Amino acid sequence: MGLLWAAYRKFLLHRYDDNGYVKYFTYEDFPGLSAEPASFPSGGNTLKGYFYRGDAEPKDALVVFCHGIGGGHRSYMTEIDEIAKAGYTVFAYDNTGCFESEGDGVGCMSQSLSDLDAAVRFLKSSGVFGQYRHVYAVGHSWGGFAVGNVPRFHPEIEKCVVISGFLSVKTLLSAFTAKVPFGKAVVRRLLAYEKKAAPDYWDADIADALKNTGTRYLFAHSADDPSVAFAPNTGALREQFPEHLYLVYTDRGHNPNYTADAAKYLAGTFGEFNRLNRKGKLKTLDQKKAFFAPVDWRRMTKQDADFWRQVFAFFAD
Repeated sequence: MGLLWAAYRKFLLHRYDDNGYVKYFTYEDFPGLSAEPASFPSGGNTLKGYFYRGDAEPKDALVVFCHGIGGGHRSYMTEIDEIAKAGYTVFAYDNTGCFESEGDGVGCMSQSLSDLDAAVRFLKSSGVFGQYRHVYAVGHSWGGFAVGNVPRFHPEIEKCVVISGFLSVKTLLSAFTAKVPFGKAVVRRLLAYEKKAAPDYWDADIADALKNTGTRYLFAHSADDPSVAFAPNTGALREQFPEHLYLVYTDRGHNPNYTADAAKYLAGTFGEFNRLNRKGKLKTLDQKKAFFAPVDWRRMTKQDADFWRQVFAFFAD
């Protein structure tokens, strides 16, 4: 089974850096947005992050933002700007093995929760928590899993926004291996690796957090999500815990906070990129840069105003 672990690391748990052809915004791309650097330890690595603030009247609330797998927190600068320009201070950081943070790889799928736990402990020990009346958390996908589970460790977090998140590592792996021969055995072995890598986090399940904490949740998911299936994740929670808030879409793919046009443009652009890449027509960095040169990144990441209106109403309630 060593080959299984090697494949798992190669295709999912490797290091994620700026690939040189996808556009990653910085705070300087957004008028009025400022960034204050910070760092904190997680395991044996130092993670890098920033406090982001807009120029609106500041609210007495801190939002901790947790990114998805495949990039770093700068993959979400349009989301961070949206929150900051509403008056919230946003603390966003790169997980272990991602962008500016240390680590030769992601480590395990529950690493996002381990890193979020470390981030919140840093915010507490440094006195940042004490500067704000309210603390909320927002996360997407891998980060949604982390945000959904972090109240288990830090019940002081009053509200969580989980965007396209999976309930547990087991739920995610079970979906990935559903059509694989001996899929259940594969999941058991991978979970054994996860347990060894992160004994305090590997079995975290958002359903348990909903049962055992008083944190309020907003879940957002699109029924056509190709990466994190709606039914066994947010769909299952909506049936079991209807008292929380659910924003369910049908045409947003893996990004329900995007406009319908942005989600369609994203899917079309990367669908064509992947098609050409499989055919061997995008072998070099220059070829990949040329493919993405005409892409309108603002259009691709355009945020849905009504989505954020509902999130901010949830915060204010």
